[in-house]
Amino acid sequence: MDQSLQAQTKDQTTYAGADELWANERYLENYNRDVVRLLSEPLRDANDVLEFGAGIGTLAGLWRARTKVQPECLEIDDNLRRTLTERGFQCHTSLSDLQKTFDGIYTSNVLEHISDDVAILKQLHDKLQRGSRLAVFVPAFMCIYSGADSAVGHYRRYGKSELLDKLRAAHFKVLECHFVDSIGFFAWLSLKLWHGNSPPGLDNSKSLRLYDKYIYPFSRLLDGLGLKYLFGKNLLVIAQKAP
Repeated sequence: MDQSLQAQTKDQTTYAGADELWANERYLENYNRDVVRLLSEPLRDANDVLEFGAGIGTLAGLWRARTKVQPECLEIDDNLRRTLTERGFQCHTSLSDLQKTFDGIYTSNVLEHISDDVAILKQLHDKLQRGSRLAVFVPAFMCIYSGADSAVGHYRRYGKSELLDKLRAAHFKVLECHFVDSIGFFAWLSLKLWHGNSPPGLDNSKSLRLYDKYIYPFSRLLDGLGLKYLFGKNLLVIAQKAP
């Protein structure tokens, strides 16, 4: 593991990628809306929803607008949690402090920041009502792990079998699994080839706008033609707690 890894822990809760969250919210409108679509459609019947690792609330706000359901949020970073509160979301600091269960939980680009991800998946299982669903969106393919990953504290990018095995170890039944953003796989591979283990010094505004307006819509089209079953920058899994 690269020594530049800036991981969050229970004692060090500050998220190293906060600036990236703000840039992604501003410049990746199409992409963020599509991520919420992918996460929310399998949870369409859920009315009491938790976002695990909500960041600044980008997806929570889009979820609220799309589904008319106000998700509760969990975020360990104090600064990010203040932003969530300012945006009108009820916010929690840890799963162990939650005194309720939910009929839907979703998480996007969070599990890769956690060393013992199976333990967290077991806690998420405990916080779901029977028969309810968990939607998971994570970075895929360790072969494209680069300095851009280590700079924001990623322990891993996930293989499909790895994530499914971990969900089953946490007592989930897997309902759906596929990759997302087939072109993005090659974009991330190019970052690794060009920059190796050094974080890339890219102009976020220009590169993210280009990606969002032109590249991702085409990537989504290719995903729909079947490439999502072969590869992609991310991995989406829908799992269920036994009824």
